Amino acid sequence: RSALEADLRRALAELEVFRRRVIDDAPSLARPVLFACEPLPVRGGAEFAILPSRASKADIHLPLDTAPCPDCLRELRDPADRRYRYPFINCAHCGPRYTLIEALPYDRVRTSMAAFPLCPACRAEYENPLDRRFHAEPIACPVCGPQLAWKAGAKAATGEAALAAALAALRAGGIVALRGIGGYHLVCDARNEAAVAALRERKQRPSRPFAVLFADADDLAASDEERALLQSPQRPIVLVEAKIQLAPSVAPGLNRIGAMLPYSPLHALLLRAGLLEGRAGRRDLQLDVPGVEFGEQLPLLH
Repeated sequence: RSALEADLRRALAELEVFRRRVIDDAPSLARPVLFACEPLPVRGGAEFAILPSRASKADIHLPLDTAPCPDCLRELRDPADRRYRYPFINCAHCGPRYTLIEALPYDRVRTSMAAFPLCPACRAEYENPLDRRFHAEPIACPVCGPQLAWKAGAKAATGEAALAAALAALRAGGIVALRGIGGYHLVCDARNEAAVAALRERKQRPSRPFAVLFADADDLAASDEERALLQSPQRPIVLVEAKIQLAPSVAPGLNRIGAMLPYSPLHALLLRAGLLEGRAGRRDLQLDVPGVEFGEQLPLLH
């Protein structure tokens, strides 16, 4: 766990409201506990401020990486939003944490995001107490943050071209090394038997079941409890039955598969745009990739 001290100067009734709301209205990822409450001498100053963290030997927790929240996913898909289709979108309620930390206490200057100075727009969000990205340490946007990159031999691409190149490779039955939160994993089209067989050969994994990444829980015959687990911020792998036909060698001899939902914005982009042309889909979906209009969502195996 980690701890903070709050110096509050208000009437007793207002302080009681604050004490109650800081527990009851905490963000979804927070589990606050009030350790102590004591009176302090009256001091000057009336503005809200967050003071710099102090290095100490206190029991400081490591915040976890979490899947994109509904608000970030909405912005990711909104053409009018400045983070539209930005694969590293995050806010104070979601995104990478543990993966980025280089030292404690957890502040941007002690994460790998320190190499990306904030643009004026991100700086304004970061410093605005009423903004969802107030002191969100991994905050970034297409102007000042990391960019998507693709490399295959001598070929390289960035941005939308990198995403398109990855999708083209997956459609063609290729295997892509995808750098996700926490490291790399190998992915392929989970319906393509030749691609799955090639992945098994490369990973020297002749029969052990693979996990499959799906666009949403509607692709799965999941109970309410299983659906809640799949959609939780931790995005665990859950054993369920799939509604769509997968390659036979994904999970040989098993009627359930290890399924999960996107746990990064990049996964969400790949599964939303990574559709196969000319195949019968469960439903028609408008695609975001230029030159492709309708198709079927592509489950990724890794």
